[in-house]
Amino acid sequence: MSTAIDSDPLLLCAQQLNSTVGTVFGQVRQLVDVAVEQWTRVLAEGRQPASKDLALLRPAIDEQLLATGAFGCGGGVIVEPGCLADREMHLEWWYLADGGKTLPLRPNFDRRRENFYDYTNMPWYARPRDSRNSSVEGPYVDLYGTNMYVLTFTMPILVEGHFIGVAGLDLSLHNLEKMLVCSLMRLEHEAVLISADGRIIAANTANWMVGDLAPKLLDPTPLGGVRLVLEEPEAGWSLIRLPSPRR
Repeated sequence: MSTAIDSDPLLLCAQQLNSTVGTVFGQVRQLVDVAVEQWTRVLAEGRQPASKDLALLRPAIDEQLLATGAFGCGGGVIVEPGCLADREMHLEWWYLADGGKTLPLRPNFDRRRENFYDYTNMPWYARPRDSRNSSVEGPYVDLYGTNMYVLTFTMPILVEGHFIGVAGLDLSLHNLEKMLVCSLMRLEHEAVLISADGRIIAANTANWMVGDLAPKLLDPTPLGGVRLVLEEPEAGWSLIRLPSPRR
């Protein structure tokens, strides 16, 4: 029996996009779970977690990072300042290198240096910390890691109700965009995928450039078209179908 989704290309496209976002958040959620498990185990031993305890998360980080295939370029856990016994700031973050190897990201946490890396001000960290909700940030250029256009998916890590950091994955927009565009190309009309802050993520025509701001598309009826907010509320993404036929 045919359903409304089966017969409506726009709803079918939205369903495919929801599935993609949901899969990524599912992978980040697994990182959250292993981090909480490890943190809770250390607390049960009667001591404050240290950086060596987070190093034990690497197999789980590698597993989820490699599971993203060509889309992933980095992932791990970032800790709230003051939560570790031996370091004020710390991240257990690994990125994909040539040959499928994972290498550690080692930014500078010396506040006296010009290149001090204050992740607490980064939206992908601050929003989950302040809202206790998941977040997708980007697309943006990852200047402190891969220098690639990325989307960062993060979720807060809560232990006994206390925020101790975030878990996340960086996805290469260059590779992910190809899959997103495949979904958009199923539509006969011009269509755009846009972030909550009005930044273009993908489009099925050359009229829209990835990364550009187009806040007018966040209107309820953008340029006379139709706007569907994806079901994954943390992403805040919208699928826009415009009146013009795709050419």
